[in-house]
Amino acid sequence: MPLVSNTLSSLQEGRRHACGTRTGTRTAADFSIDLGFTPTHIRVVNLTSRAEALHIIDSNLDGGSNAKSLLTIAAGTRTYVAAGISLDADKRGFTVDVSVASLETDNSDVYWEAWC
Repeated sequence: MPLVSNTLSSLQEGRRHACGTRTGTRTAADFSIDLGFTPTHIRVVNLTSRAEALHIIDSNLDGGSNAKSLLTIAAGTRTYVAAGISLDADKRGFTVDVSVASLETDNSDVYWEAWC
């Protein structure tokens, strides 16, 4: 059966992936990661508190504003809300505002990954 043209939107193929951790004794603070490529997906996980956000960059989602992420908290509740993840101005990295969804807390172990 032929594929109907309006079935898929923004088909993307992955070519790049980056990941890292933030650990140690510290006060929670906003952070930026310079990737060197424009991500289509960003995931930030606070391993200590078990909060996770998946941010998908797609002009068809969230009215094109890309301000929302799929946020999962420790109890397993998932919501589509602002989680403080945004592309940097040059679109080759991202910033996390930790005051929005506590994706980093004092002394927490944080894992991040981005891909396109």
